[in-house]
Amino acid sequence: MKILKGYVKNHYRPEASMIEMYIVEESIEFCSEYMSKANPIGLPANSWHYRRSTSKCLRGVNIVSKYRLEVLQTHLYILNNTDEVIPYIEAHKAIVKANNPRQAEKWILMEHNRTLMPWFKDVVLKD
Repeated sequence: MKILKGYVKNHYRPEASMIEMYIVEESIEFCSEYMSKANPIGLPANSWHYRRSTSKCLRGVNIVSKYRLEVLQTHLYILNNTDEVIPYIEAHKAIVKANNPRQAEKWILMEHNRTLMPWFKDVVLKD
């Protein structure tokens, strides 16, 4: 009875208050037991956890996955900072500007960045 008396928060309706607090406590106990047994959702399972018997040690291995946009931006950055590619870049900018003479300089640069890699690949494969 002492535990049930401790549940009373509203002295005008003690029975309702006791029932409400009892249900809350039971719900919390059920959820905490369920959560301790359940697998976390959305978190990848460690691959090493299932392959403990293999001879290779995976400690210290960092697997990094990049989105395609990041890879393309990195590739474009490397191309723009390579001396051997500078003549090709200038030629491509001239082609983009010749095809779109009325466009603003910012648009030409964005179009150049968007179309440089496929154009460069075609030119290099032809050479």
